[in-house]
Amino acid sequence: MPDAIQGILLSAILAILCGLGAYILNANKKSVLRLISDLVQKAEAAVQGSGLGAEKKAWVITQLEAAGVKVTGWVSTEIDAVVRLLNEKSGWRIGDRTGD
Repeated sequence: MPDAIQGILLSAILAILCGLGAYILNANKKSVLRLISDLVQKAEAAVQGSGLGAEKKAWVITQLEAAGVKVTGWVSTEIDAVVRLLNEKSGWRIGDRTGD
């Protein structure tokens, strides 16, 4: 019987650790997405002109790397998704060229 209790406790501890890990990863993902969104907006001010999407994306990637974010395929896809969403919703900040 003590082995069964020990097994149950071990399983419960592992489940809690997995849940905690998932929570931390989700929070980190949301933080990176907020940073991407902010940097995409700032790239509009930093790299002036139309048709410069590649240069703006490179600027965002440089800023992310400077902030310690490892730029993966997922991050690149999310940058593109934020730009696409802002274009579809006309969500670009107007007059916010302060770089804050």
